[in-house]
Amino acid sequence: MPMHIAIADPSRSDLALLLLRLTAGGFLLPHGLGKLFGWFGGPGLAGFATELRGFGLPASTPLPLLLAAMQILVGLCVVLGLCTPVAAALGAAFLALTAALNREGGWFWMHGGMEYPLLWTATLLGLALLGGGHWSLDALLFDHTGATP
Repeated sequence: MPMHIAIADPSRSDLALLLLRLTAGGFLLPHGLGKLFGWFGGPGLAGFATELRGFGLPASTPLPLLLAAMQILVGLCVVLGLCTPVAAALGAAFLALTAALNREGGWFWMHGGMEYPLLWTATLLGLALLGGGHWSLDALLFDHTGATP
């Protein structure tokens, strides 16, 4: 019996990309705002600098500001579907570094491990590969929808 593989309905694929963009970007955005302004229980810039130093990373001005601003900009771009492949790849790199910094905590995030940042790294890499879809600013402004037909 021959096996038939159907290509996904473009409208469903675009809905899935929109859902992934809103979720992934929507998780990045408040974390960046927490680092920058201390919102949502975040550490603010001084606390973020302390966190960076705790990981043995440089934390002198303006690095914490630039990292927090990058996370906000990347999150916003992913949510809006603007420059999606680049924004999602930058977000994936940021989270891959977070995962690497948490490797001593083991796998499980509840014990300070790398599971959670790796989940978001993979999600953002998928968006970087697929693009923003038809329901994105990439499609509206640049007529570029990514991998969807």
